Amino acid sequence: MLNKVRIHQFFYLILSLFLIFVTQRNTAFNIADVNSSLAILFLIIMSLGVSHGAADSIVIWKTFPRFKLKALAFLIYLLIVFLGLILWFQSPMIGLVLLLLMSMAHFGQSDLSYLVRASQSIKISWGCVMTLLPVIFFENDVKLIFDSLVDSDLNPKVFEILKFITIIFIGSFLFLLYIHKGITKKDKFILVLEFLVTVILASLLSPIYWFTFYFCFFHGLRALINIGIKSFREIIFLIAFTLPVTFFSYFFLFHNLQISYLTIIFSVLMALTISHMFLPLINRLLLSNFKNR
Repeated sequence: MLNKVRIHQFFYLILSLFLIFVTQRNTAFNIADVNSSLAILFLIIMSLGVSHGAADSIVIWKTFPRFKLKALAFLIYLLIVFLGLILWFQSPMIGLVLLLLMSMAHFGQSDLSYLVRASQSIKISWGCVMTLLPVIFFENDVKLIFDSLVDSDLNPKVFEILKFITIIFIGSFLFLLYIHKGITKKDKFILVLEFLVTVILASLLSPIYWFTFYFCFFHGLRALINIGIKSFREIIFLIAFTLPVTFFSYFFLFHNLQISYLTIIFSVLMALTISHMFLPLINRLLLSNFKNR
């Protein structure tokens, strides 16, 4: 797996440097253009971004020996997704807070899973930075996004606090990585490069553009490597699991209910993240019940 991670690291660094070069010569990524680009960003996130979550279908399929258990696990998984969506639309504020907290835990665990000896504090620091990073450079834009998601005018002091917290976690991540003795110098060097180009991109790209790039091309691809997608059959699984999410999001939420792309993106991600994080528990409970019969 390490070789695949290394290839992805170099791919991400090259792609990031290219994007940094492009943004210096092109104004296409300004905040004013975001609304007109949301449909495209929606398609990218719902396909490439969500695909790593769709890999849960492969995990479910491989975990259970009987078809009935596979079907039951899928049903429970999808039920949690729908309950997550209901929670978001009943209370967007709770949904947004849950999404941020889950992202802080999940990004670090997933992105740095190849560093077996990395401490939890390093992973949590990474996750917090990746979740909140745009607030340092685009505080007002992040506020506009959050205001739109929760349909309220949030207190500006909240974002000043989030900015301070993010800066603290940046320092925490770099310091903890520097003093950690279980990670090789090569791994530290490449990880710092990834971290720095990601921070630079966050200073250049509008928050939604930055999130799409990080979520799809860093977090999403790294998660697929972690899962170990090996065959064409598994790719078909991903497509089969991802397309219904995309169609449901577009035809039901956007077309029929007239919900904005922005709200759809983050509500669906919140609901899928809840199911994704509950999956190990679902599998354990079902397997335990199966063995006790």
